[in-house]
Amino acid sequence: MIGHRRLLDRLAARAARDEVAHAYGIFGPRGIGKRTVALRLAQTLECGTHEAGGCGTCLSCRKIERGVHPDVRLVTRAGDRKLIGIEQIREMREDLALRPLEGRWRVVILDDASELDQGQDALLKTLEEPPSHAVLLLLTTTPAALHETILSRLQPLTLRLVPPAEIEEALAARGIREAGRFAAASAGRPGVALALASGDALRAERERVEAELYRLVASGLTDRFAWAADLADESDPRRRAEAIDVRLMHWSELLRDATVAARGDLARPLRPTRRAETDRLASSVSASDLLGATLLVERLRRDLAFNANARAMLELFALRLPYAPGVRPA
Repeated sequence: MIGHRRLLDRLAARAARDEVAHAYGIFGPRGIGKRTVALRLAQTLECGTHEAGGCGTCLSCRKIERGVHPDVRLVTRAGDRKLIGIEQIREMREDLALRPLEGRWRVVILDDASELDQGQDALLKTLEEPPSHAVLLLLTTTPAALHETILSRLQPLTLRLVPPAEIEEALAARGIREAGRFAAASAGRPGVALALASGDALRAERERVEAELYRLVASGLTDRFAWAADLADESDPRRRAEAIDVRLMHWSELLRDATVAARGDLARPLRPTRRAETDRLASSVSASDLLGATLLVERLRRDLAFNANARAMLELFALRLPYAPGVRPA
């Protein structure tokens, strides 16, 4: 695992003293390592050595790594569904009620908890009266999407950005060339660095989506609304939602960088490879307008999870996005 060792060390020490909470909220941005931390915590609990992250070699650790341990369950979206269904939460509750088969705990990893359909109320019942052997790990990039009654019952574990030097060292140890470049582009998120290092196609797609924002910023309303119509015309709702979410995820970071740069204190950009465009955008648009656009993107991402009208969302974004004709993609 890249980063978060201190966090795992603290959790391992508590596990050794039987001071394990029944529910943790593992929060952080995409690519920060939430699922990896959850798996390492499950290994810590089931290994028996209480070594931080587990020993990695015993039968329990190897089963968890392969996803076949009977006491560790991963709950995520099923098939082509957009959200986690309430029936999945009910099955999870039934599973948690059973005694552990091989380890000391029944561990459930809920990824992504903000994608619960109508299951938050069902989940709350488990959090209110959890079995003594149950440990729930709720992963999400947006803890604000969870009900306050659920948040109040979680012990929060907020994952911080990993220093680029640490990511670079880990990539180099894996034999990855240009480790420093990928570490810098990841903005402190190990998962992003590993994904960028995995192939040219992903890097090209990332650059294409980034350039699309700058073309929109420099375009008039006619072109913007034509863009919104084209993107909303995708007939497959899941593919359309994913295409929109990918754009909003990338653009949120680009607009965040421009907002901070407009205030004059962008020391650690999330997208260092786009520093030239960031500076041009920051010099063309006020910090308040950029902040408004950044907050709008985050709101639209939340609305997208609740089946908001895609065409209306995209047209609202096109209308509210600041206009800066001097910004052009590199």
